[in-house]
Amino acid sequence: MHNPFVLLTTKLLESLIKTGNHFFVRQTYKRGKNQLDPLNKAAFLFTHYTDYSRAKTHYDTLDDDPNRFLYNINEEEHYQKLFIAASQPDGFKIYSPLMKQGWKPTPPIAARIRIYINQKLNWHLARADSVKADLFVQFGELFITLKCGIHELKLPLADIENF
Repeated sequence: MHNPFVLLTTKLLESLIKTGNHFFVRQTYKRGKNQLDPLNKAAFLFTHYTDYSRAKTHYDTLDDDPNRFLYNINEEEHYQKLFIAASQPDGFKIYSPLMKQGWKPTPPIAARIRIYINQKLNWHLARADSVKADLFVQFGELFITLKCGIHELKLPLADIENF
């Protein structure tokens, strides 16, 4: 599984807080767990929000995730736990849903995109046609936007990966 997100660090956490993010939603993040590393117990994604209502909406969508949690930095215990998480405790990988600018699909993903378009969509692309692919995040899940000429499609990245 493709993982474009950065690790949460204490420096990044401080920066997010300084820019007004007071709420953080923790969720299980399967893309961040290295299945081949026996020391990697779990991976989590901490999504930042400036307002409570958006954070609560995200939190509420995670009702099947036993690891979901809504942090409020105004509560001292939550504040301390966020910094513990950002220190990357042994056995855990903690991510922030921030990506580097100018993301491009890796060669395996680009190949899967082409196969998906050819077999699933009625776009009839020529070999020279280029498909623009962008990632976006919604409630901690990765989605991809595919554009080519007049065509545009948004779908979960997992649909491309699992096709």
